[in-house]
Amino acid sequence: MITPRNNESGFSLLEMIAATAIMALVALLVGTSVNIFYRSYMQAQRIGNELSRNQAIDRIADSFMGNAVPFSWNDDNLERRFVFQGENNELWLTALRRSFSNDSALWFIRLYQDGDKLKCDYASTPLLPWLDINEHQYQTEVIASNVRAISFLYAETRNREIEWLESWIEDDHAAIPLAIQLTIEWNDGTSEKWLRRTAASSSNSTFGQRQEPIL
Repeated sequence: MITPRNNESGFSLLEMIAATAIMALVALLVGTSVNIFYRSYMQAQRIGNELSRNQAIDRIADSFMGNAVPFSWNDDNLERRFVFQGENNELWLTALRRSFSNDSALWFIRLYQDGDKLKCDYASTPLLPWLDINEHQYQTEVIASNVRAISFLYAETRNREIEWLESWIEDDHAAIPLAIQLTIEWNDGTSEKWLRRTAASSSNSTFGQRQEPIL
């Protein structure tokens, strides 16, 4: 008597091993592709965030540091003083701006660090550095976050050489600095610098024209 054969047979051990290896390889390729995509996405996002951040600081440097002008105001003793004060970690200045309708042609600016943020106080009426900031009316904008430290340097000429100062004391100068440099150290350990020549620094200018090449 002939016994019927079952034509259905299971996978052999070798076939199971091969199938498992193929599935593992596919999973590895998929995982690697996802990881590469994720890292590329995060890098692109980081670069985009840094670009937006730096553009905001570029705007401040161009609009305010690059347009800084000598502007004087009476202090409490009725003495004329520049509305400018340069410290290593804080800057007060007066900047030219485009005037529309009845708007002022000047911005009055204070740049400083508050916690891990770079902030800008601004107003169309004078922010006087010899008064407490709370005695003024102004608005505040956060320019950048994740800031570890900021520092300013101020340029002047002596014997036709550029000298950089950590502070700008009005009694020692007849005008505002020739240039201002802002350095920002970020929380990730990197740092960047912004350098701008000021407008109409009078000690080396005649009606806005430099008497000698500087910077």
